[in-house]
Amino acid sequence: MPSGRRAKIAPQMDGDVADSARTPIYSLFSFCNNYNKLDQIQARKDMLPGTLSRLVSHYFFVTYFVVLAVLSANLQSIDILDLRSGLFAITVFLTYGFIYLLPALLLSKLGVQLYKWMPGRAGLLRKVVYAVAVLMTSVTLVMLYADFSIYKIFGFHLNGFVWNLVTTPGGIDSMGGSDSSAISYGVIVLGFFVLQSALLWLILRLHAKKPASNQAQRIKIYRYILAIFILATLGERVTYGVSSIQGHGPVLAASNAFPFYLPMTFRSWAKKLGVDVKRSQLKKLQVKASRLAYPQVPLEVEKRDKPLNIIWLVAESLRADMLTPEIMPATWAFAEKSHRFTNHYSGSNMTRMGMFSMFYGLHGAYWFSFLEAQRSPVFMDIIQQQDYQYEMYTSAVFTYPEFDKTIFSKIATKHLHEAPAKTGWQSDQVNVGKLIDFIDARDSARPFMTFMFFESPHSRYYFPEESIIRTDYINDFNYATSINAEKMPLIKNRYINSVHHLDSQIARVLDYVEREKLAENTLILITGDHGEEFMEKGRWGHGSQFSEEQIRVPLVLWVPGTGSGVINKMTSHVDIPATLLPHLGVTNPPADFSLGNNLFGDVSREFSVVSDWNNIGYIGQAYKAVVPLKSAGFIRNAVTTHDDLPVTDAENFFVDKQDTLVSIMHDLAAFTRHGSN
Repeated sequence: MPSGRRAKIAPQMDGDVADSARTPIYSLFSFCNNYNKLDQIQARKDMLPGTLSRLVSHYFFVTYFVVLAVLSANLQSIDILDLRSGLFAITVFLTYGFIYLLPALLLSKLGVQLYKWMPGRAGLLRKVVYAVAVLMTSVTLVMLYADFSIYKIFGFHLNGFVWNLVTTPGGIDSMGGSDSSAISYGVIVLGFFVLQSALLWLILRLHAKKPASNQAQRIKIYRYILAIFILATLGERVTYGVSSIQGHGPVLAASNAFPFYLPMTFRSWAKKLGVDVKRSQLKKLQVKASRLAYPQVPLEVEKRDKPLNIIWLVAESLRADMLTPEIMPATWAFAEKSHRFTNHYSGSNMTRMGMFSMFYGLHGAYWFSFLEAQRSPVFMDIIQQQDYQYEMYTSAVFTYPEFDKTIFSKIATKHLHEAPAKTGWQSDQVNVGKLIDFIDARDSARPFMTFMFFESPHSRYYFPEESIIRTDYINDFNYATSINAEKMPLIKNRYINSVHHLDSQIARVLDYVEREKLAENTLILITGDHGEEFMEKGRWGHGSQFSEEQIRVPLVLWVPGTGSGVINKMTSHVDIPATLLPHLGVTNPPADFSLGNNLFGDVSREFSVVSDWNNIGYIGQAYKAVVPLKSAGFIRNAVTTHDDLPVTDAENFFVDKQDTLVSIMHDLAAFTRHGSN
């Protein structure tokens, strides 16, 4: 094209851009209109593939700083204890900011290649490249924001648990988010898409307005940046590997703050070179479902002339200190004439493993294997073998967690009654009515067993007006804006009101039992699946850490003919099957089918074991320890006092308790045919 013609086109190009700049972006229509004008300008410039590639690079360079801005929140959770951990954290922050963008960048560059190969469709392909770049970078930012939101509240990143939550029927509903929460998150997600669209528009506008410059110099700058990135990545890899060999905790702890961080160690090489590698005595363990040996030997059962009826009541998120005369008056009154366990632990800080431990009497780490095998607990097997009548109720769903494939896998779906389409407290009321109707209509010549899972204390914590005993509570519980230290007392008051409503529904069952004079032949168990924390130890909810608030639950047990009393020794959910099965006629010792002890026996527990999605926890009289199941390295272990306070020398704990921790590992292989892998 002659230079004179170029001079004539340039003023017109500037005018188009000026018009687009004067157009306010008040609507999607006007925003798209600006894109169309810029696209026309690009077309008139006979854009070459190299120009499009540079524009994409400019866009991702600017987006990189947006990613760093979002990722900077993760830095706040890191304790910088020395220079090495500080430099490591900053380096990972800078390098992973680029790594998170790589999938979006590669897809966008692939579009540029298609643009080169198909010049006849240049206009369409150019728009496709822009759309892919905006879409993929926006999704990346949304994922990083979602990851940090989860990490801030629960202490873990996007992982298998979250994926299970999203993909399992009933999983999302179980979170109980409010409409305002959904709107807030929707606005945030939309905001990222608008931001990325605006960045692309700005880059195209500047490119259209600005005369050609030294592109070779820009390419050289990007090459320098790439070289620095490679060197920095190698540096943080080496730093992590050396820290792993030395057991340098601050660096390895810092890596936990970044989502999808992939550690690289040189432990095997170091051993070959004769380097002293610090390691745990705990070995990596994975139990295969095909190798389950549960129970270890066949159970021997003596038929009882008058089998006990069983009412098993479990409340979502019911922490131990809620069982008081003020908050739970009916349950407290019942506990006064029953057995009340004051130092009782769930088997987990999560529903699935807490429930698993109380029905199977095994540590929650077995959950995955039993789910794969769809193996029911021996307790439920015996209930069916002894011709019990049974109906099971939940105000959630039986598919999430997958209790229809574990605890109740042999129970026909017609006996599994899920929540009606109501809020948690309304579902509890309806299901308690159905449970009472079932008992009332039973065949009195046969024993019955019924189970109820209450949802009232599940976040967002549900209750009717008549259950309010804390008037100063948060009304609109918005997950996006309410979860902070300032509002946490109001959220806890909301929870207390929901527990008070729970008590009113438990009272309906207890009143019916008393009215119908069923207590003399009915075993009644009342407990929680796990606890609930309100930032007493820095977290909200459950599933994030093994704090006392998240793992201690009440246990009230009425067994006809055993009297009553307060039991202060440490007890655990895994002790429940060992306590109940003898009343069903099982004569085997508990070790044949359980890792627990009879709650009424003479054995005093020195420690309990809890589990979550990735870890097991040792809960001792003086200390706690967290051991990852999916990593053999001891540097990721965490030790606190029993009351969740930090300790200065965690390594000594693992030396002192080595035999105990190894015995726990053996327990995790006890119900397999050939032990651990």
